[in-house]
Amino acid sequence: MKEIIITGHTGFIGTFLTQKLVSSPYKITGISRTKQKQFNIKQKQKDLNKITNSDIPKNSIIGHLSANADFALCQKKPKECFLTNVVGTEHLLEIARKKDCKLLFLSTSHIYGVSRKLPINEDHRREATSIYSATKLQGEILCESFSKTYGMDITMVRLFSVYGPQSPKYSLVLRIIKQLLEKNELRLGNLFPKRDFIFIDDVVRALIMLLKQIKGFNTFNIGSGSTTSIQTLCNKLMKLGKKTIPIIPEKTLLRKDDIPEIRSDISKIKQLGWEPKISLDEGLKRTLNWYKTKK
Repeated sequence: MKEIIITGHTGFIGTFLTQKLVSSPYKITGISRTKQKQFNIKQKQKDLNKITNSDIPKNSIIGHLSANADFALCQKKPKECFLTNVVGTEHLLEIARKKDCKLLFLSTSHIYGVSRKLPINEDHRREATSIYSATKLQGEILCESFSKTYGMDITMVRLFSVYGPQSPKYSLVLRIIKQLLEKNELRLGNLFPKRDFIFIDDVVRALIMLLKQIKGFNTFNIGSGSTTSIQTLCNKLMKLGKKTIPIIPEKTLLRKDDIPEIRSDISKIKQLGWEPKISLDEGLKRTLNWYKTKK
């Protein structure tokens, strides 16, 4: 039986992916700094850079989800971000090379920088505009180099704006929902940027499909293929929450280098039979209802 190793299995995406994989015919092992009691799988509580050869079975499939994805934290602590996202990725690639493993690497749409044209396909030039995107771009370069140098089977996935229940605290959708439920005003940064929002369930379906067919070197966008401004996102959530409150721009949250629009071209992954199923309105409704029960 093939074994799938998920790094960062207790994170936002890792939790949903692991829950779905539990019922698959694969043997699942999760490696994270923390453990989840509800997971009936083998779990190893380790820092990414502390993983050893003995932790990774020969010929296994690695889903490399572990990363520091908090944009603001990466800006404040670039070294910490670099050690996890770059050094940690190189460390895991070296083990995967020695153990003849296939690897799925989670990257981000932010490596595209300011787009030359929309929608953005996988051949678009890459340009880091933040500490976070710089570290993910370096991770991509490492993956590509290892694949071409050693003939490793590696698939890279560029995620657009993933949202859903259990989102991390720095998630834009979560920050809006928490203020909507708990405050009488929304304090946010720029309202004009347009983002490509994709619901967590759709992302997990894509990742499971790709984990099963890693061969050679490939890169895929995972997004919805459409964009929504932050202003419109707020209006949608207020309508769903049946509560209208003022939106106040917060100077400390404004970003001078905010990218105006990020929209995915998902035609490549569609050729494999995947496409998003959950509309933004439906996804926001599910997310809002989940947080209402947790308030």
